[in-house]
Amino acid sequence: MKKISLLILFLFSVGQSYSQFITVDNTYVSTADVQSLLEDVLIGGANNCANISNVSKSTGIDQGAGINGIGSFDATGTDFPFEAGVVLVSGDINSVPGPNNNVQSGGNWAGDADLEANTTAVGTNDASFIEFDFTPFVSDLSFDFIMASEEYDQNFECSFSDAFAFILTDLSTGTVTNLAVLPGTNIPIEVTNIHPEVPGNCPAINEQYFDRYNFLPFNNPNTSATNFNGQTVSLQATTTVTIGNPYRIKLVIADQGDSALDTVVFLEAGSFNIGVDLGGDRIGALFNAACAGETITLDATGNSTAGTTYEWQQFNTTTGMFEPFVPAETNGTLDVTTNGEYKVLVDSGTGCIGEDTAVIEFAEASYNDPMDIFVCDDPSGDGVEIFNLDNQLPDIIGAQDPSELTITFHTSFPDAEMNINTIPNSNMYENTTPTEEIFVRVETSLSPDCFEIGSFLISVNDQTVANDPGPYGICDDASDGDD
Repeated sequence: MKKISLLILFLFSVGQSYSQFITVDNTYVSTADVQSLLEDVLIGGANNCANISNVSKSTGIDQGAGINGIGSFDATGTDFPFEAGVVLVSGDINSVPGPNNNVQSGGNWAGDADLEANTTAVGTNDASFIEFDFTPFVSDLSFDFIMASEEYDQNFECSFSDAFAFILTDLSTGTVTNLAVLPGTNIPIEVTNIHPEVPGNCPAINEQYFDRYNFLPFNNPNTSATNFNGQTVSLQATTTVTIGNPYRIKLVIADQGDSALDTVVFLEAGSFNIGVDLGGDRIGALFNAACAGETITLDATGNSTAGTTYEWQQFNTTTGMFEPFVPAETNGTLDVTTNGEYKVLVDSGTGCIGEDTAVIEFAEASYNDPMDIFVCDDPSGDGVEIFNLDNQLPDIIGAQDPSELTITFHTSFPDAEMNINTIPNSNMYENTTPTEEIFVRVETSLSPDCFEIGSFLISVNDQTVANDPGPYGICDDASDGDD
């Protein structure tokens, strides 16, 4: 998906020094402006997979506070994971761009009852929301977002539940669902639900979804793309909808408890994908790369109906464009065995072309067989010696990048296969039998599923004993004149 593509581009740029900040467009002030924002930026002009209607919005300028918290952003050239999109903030959109050198605490207008009904936040203030009706032409709905907040200051993330919600209402059944939740859970997106440990204050909670603090000693605030103390990783809201049924969506963010320390959500441009879902990316940056020799099947069939057609494409790094396969790949699935970014175009016959992309990387962990280790027993003759197993690592690693490998030693093959009972202090291992087989697990850090197991022998040989043969004498002859 697009968030992964941008992440890959970022990884290719490691080592550069980023100093640019995101920019914002604050001119989306009327309802008509916001409808254009939805259609042209969030959904994207080429993705006409829904009829948008009944658009409404509210922020500070609509509540008499004179502050606009709705607009678009452009992060081109920055280290921000999204290149562009829509931004909602519980404060002034003009204060969103970096660097992170002052505190965002603007506002003082009403909160939002719908947000409070769908999260744990209470007593909300400074709500900014966009709401609209739509009728989907395809069955899968998703979009990508990042939440950032001034509450992330190694203190208030423990107690102030500033929150974001994506509230979907089925207008046929009245069913209301908040799609802005942590993956695989019903935990809402709140500052108090996503943060690292705050020493002496609160333990970490869902820390894997927290990206970074934008202040010292964690990161340089002067190079932060945004003017917010911390941010989550890219997250995705997704669900299945009924084709042809009317729905209402409300995207809303607000402060909790007071109007201080603003919170913002960034919605990735074009990621409001009312279409097909390939099921995510497999890349080393997410520690879920595929394994070398494995076949990954990308499946675009989803809830497709009879008559649906497919076209698969692959990104060409030379031309910088997606290009169809030659010969054409037109099945609902595609088997992938090489690194690349893949796209599918799905035509369900409704006039809507759904599309999605997936980046697939293949990682490999190889075991190279080192020489066995043989040592002589010491004078004690007990058959036990100390072995430095780490001395085998250069031969085991070979030409591989050691920074991408995790290598552990084990005393049995099952232990190595299950990655349990690792030999501690492998640089001072004491053998248990005169000849012993040591098993090695070589695992790539790009995926816990890619590993190889090998083994070598360590052996303690008996001391060689020299027996005394006694004196050895011969008789001199007369050849030198000295008998």
